[in-house]
Amino acid sequence: MRVVVCCAALGGAIGVCLAFVAEQISDHFEHVLIKEEMNAEMDAQIAQHGSDPDSELPRSAWKSLYIDRPGQPPTSPLALRSLTPDVHELDDPHNDRFTAIRITPIGRVTIVAALPNSPARERRLSAELLAMILLGIGLGAWLGRMLAGSMLAPVLRLSHEVDSPEPGAELQQIAVDHKADEVGALANALIRYRTRMNLAIEREVLFSADAGHELRTPLSVLQGALDLQRESLGPTAPGRRRIERMRRSAADMGTLLDALLLIARSDEAQDASTAPVELGSTLASVIAEFREELDAGQITIRLRCAPNVRVHAPPELLRVVLRLLFRSIASGAYGTRLRLDADMRGVVLASEDADTAATAIKADLPAQEGPANEQPSVVEDANPRRSDETGGIGMLRRLCQRYGWELEPAHDATPSILLNLRLSPPAPPATSAAG
Repeated sequence: MRVVVCCAALGGAIGVCLAFVAEQISDHFEHVLIKEEMNAEMDAQIAQHGSDPDSELPRSAWKSLYIDRPGQPPTSPLALRSLTPDVHELDDPHNDRFTAIRITPIGRVTIVAALPNSPARERRLSAELLAMILLGIGLGAWLGRMLAGSMLAPVLRLSHEVDSPEPGAELQQIAVDHKADEVGALANALIRYRTRMNLAIEREVLFSADAGHELRTPLSVLQGALDLQRESLGPTAPGRRRIERMRRSAADMGTLLDALLLIARSDEAQDASTAPVELGSTLASVIAEFREELDAGQITIRLRCAPNVRVHAPPELLRVVLRLLFRSIASGAYGTRLRLDADMRGVVLASEDADTAATAIKADLPAQEGPANEQPSVVEDANPRRSDETGGIGMLRRLCQRYGWELEPAHDATPSILLNLRLSPPAPPATSAAG
């Protein structure tokens, strides 16, 4: 459409230029014709009055003849006596007036002729010029449409082929059909780019598969060995604390590995593996997993979760996101008295004040899955760390961006809110065929 409009504008501009040129040519030929008529009239008057000097000179509003004979007083108008012998156009706001002056043996001959303005002629000339401009606009638009169609047809074919799920033979055919112009060069560039993209995707898939297998296996072996080592030590053994730190580090590595694999997953795999995941049970499972770390840091969390909340996402995505969140919470980055509100909009992490923290309970979860009821004996840190990159929040933010979720940090409007994790809306319930 832009090409059509531009060509129509170009046609209009060309039409205006042609109309101006036509008007100038018309005026020029009109002056040439008038000059020839004046010269012919001058020859006829000289011949008539040269043979009959006593004949009457014509005087009228449209044509007047003056002969300034030698030795006699001049009879021509005073304004015309200073003009050189030739055909001249006189200034008259009402009519087109011309004068022809010639020096002859019978004296200085002056003819003044007037041509009345013709409104019909002016209207006809204006209509012709307007028609010329409109014709230029219409012709420019038609040529622009034809030009745009011929120029954009291969580009549209190319875009449709690139948008197809599996571009193949047609893309090669376009490159062959237009190998001598820019469309062929673009098609060849897209073929080369697609080849590089396919190789990159293949390398990404192989890397993800190798990382998922080769790194999970030694991590599982390490965690199992650490569990056995911890069980073999007594509760007060000197090396038990070191074993606990190693177990937590191994668990962190597993969580980060899961997050990295989700970030590296291709878009096709992401779209194919989405399913509704229940938020409450996933939260309970993650809290139970981090129970020891939370108790060790004397961190109390009051949890409020709406029932039957489902998130439409890859099944492992929600668990990995919550593990990264609780990994940051367990590190003490947000204090020791916290509140976690979960509903269909997402998960909100807030700080509890002293009065509310004193009554922190295991809300909306079974007793064996909620946080401990004991009141922490330590005083909450007055300046908890809130760095955006503390405790894996940077990884959490990138993972949320990868799957279209939002992670909003603390802001001044509600200082008690530490993090706001906005999840995608739940998928609509499926209707069974049986009704």
